[in-house]
Amino acid sequence: MRIAILSDIHGNVPALEAVLADAREQGAEQLICLGDLAFMGSQPGECVARIRDLGIPCIHGNTDLFLLEAAGITPNRPLSLPKGALDGMMPTLRWQVERMARADLEFLAALPFSHRMKVDGQTLLFVHASPHDVMAGIRPTMSPDEIRPLLRGEEADWIIVGHVHEPYVFRFEGRWLANPGAVGAPRDGDSRASYAILDTARSSFAVRRVAYDWEAAVAAARERGFFMDPDRYGTYLAQGTWPDK
Repeated sequence: MRIAILSDIHGNVPALEAVLADAREQGAEQLICLGDLAFMGSQPGECVARIRDLGIPCIHGNTDLFLLEAAGITPNRPLSLPKGALDGMMPTLRWQVERMARADLEFLAALPFSHRMKVDGQTLLFVHASPHDVMAGIRPTMSPDEIRPLLRGEEADWIIVGHVHEPYVFRFEGRWLANPGAVGAPRDGDSRASYAILDTARSSFAVRRVAYDWEAAVAAARERGFFMDPDRYGTYLAQGTWPDK
């Protein structure tokens, strides 16, 4: 099976649509989304609605839970955060919540923590950051002693994560760890949208980079008066100039 894996869309509709089109061209038989659908972009509701309408397996990311916290909605699996942890983000979170339909927020609230499949004799585990924590990401530069506690005995043949916005695939103690990168907010020096196709028949994980209409994303942000501090959060539009406030 050819599975297209998307993660970290972050409210970037042009990037999402470009990735979906490329996945179709690549003959993907299944789409799976690893969360962080809306926060940090100017089109949060549109991204959630698009994923919802596709009817594909989708799990929640940490920022999906942040949005629910700002909306006062209890998610399927609440996130425990220190008091005041989201105070600095709250203006942006509320701005985005105000531009999301109730159906969008209810969709986020119902998303599970993980998705598991067995295909071609292989067990696939999809989570946002790591198998037991939606906030603790895995990076290939981490030492085995740093990675091992995050897996905590998980023995799936493939553990596929997002969260860190950097694509990779590597072998670790008898299993594959892989990340498709970020659709809407890459942080690996390549500003094109990133996703991956897992071919279970060949046990291959191919990262795809897709150019998208970043000018349309900038125009949408300007039209809506959307602004985030790029020094704190990074821009999801590295190809262009972040719109002025």
